[in-house]
Amino acid sequence: MTNSVGVLGATSLVGRPLLARLVASGNTIVACSRQPPTEQAAGITWCQPEDPAPVASPITHWIALCPAWATVDAFAWLVSCGAKRLVAVSSTSVLSKQASPDAAERRLAERLAEAEKALVSRAACTGVTLVLLRPTMIYDGLTDGNITTIATFVRRWGWFPVCGPALGLRQPVHADDVADASLAALDHPTPKPLYTLSGGEALPFRDLVTRTCHAHGLTPRLVSMPRGLWRLLALVGSCLGFSRRATIGTAARMNEDLVFDHADAAADLGFRPRPFLAAHGSLDAQRGVVTRHE
Repeated sequence: MTNSVGVLGATSLVGRPLLARLVASGNTIVACSRQPPTEQAAGITWCQPEDPAPVASPITHWIALCPAWATVDAFAWLVSCGAKRLVAVSSTSVLSKQASPDAAERRLAERLAEAEKALVSRAACTGVTLVLLRPTMIYDGLTDGNITTIATFVRRWGWFPVCGPALGLRQPVHADDVADASLAALDHPTPKPLYTLSGGEALPFRDLVTRTCHAHGLTPRLVSMPRGLWRLLALVGSCLGFSRRATIGTAARMNEDLVFDHADAAADLGFRPRPFLAAHGSLDAQRGVVTRHE
């Protein structure tokens, strides 16, 4: 491991466990975020993108955890800081949302694809070794916007809507596992240009909801409805401001298998993702949230 590491998007879901690992390994760390935390741990120099010379010596190794297009915007600044290797996180949404019935999701997939191409082009022009990581649904069970959103909805309403049987397979990947893979990619002598990071097991969407509820001390009550009714519910919820993530694309994917092979990451990076919500116990108990046990 290099002695100096820069982290772009350091306050993100993966940034928190990544910084903890870097501090423990004794690295010199430059953490970059638009909103640095008010309480800053020792051993980390905080800055904002495009700040001039955050430290005196060049920072040759970077991990970018922000959206891929934000990494494109910051690329010239990274090079000015001395970047020679960049591990940039993208998403499998670049593939899974290409043909979504929701226009906003298709635009997201296009934006990710364009950002990845731009990063590849700029890295080639500047001599930076680029490693792209495409994780599936990232979670930590406590602060993420995926799994925790399900628990929040069930806690508020006492049930969760699914479209049809909701048997499409999912592979949620834990933020800690993405952090480990990022570090391994940063340190690998001859990494591949792209790795997929999928979770340690594939489970039907309805089982994902059920297991999430159990982990948060909630009784799972899944209400299956046809796509038209689900779409109406999502529209009403979006207008009321409490379910902006719910779209007709979300409904369609509940019955589609989103399964990705992480064999390359396993072989090169030692990637061994955990099963979904493995050995967590009550997640809400861990963060001191009082929940309704039914």
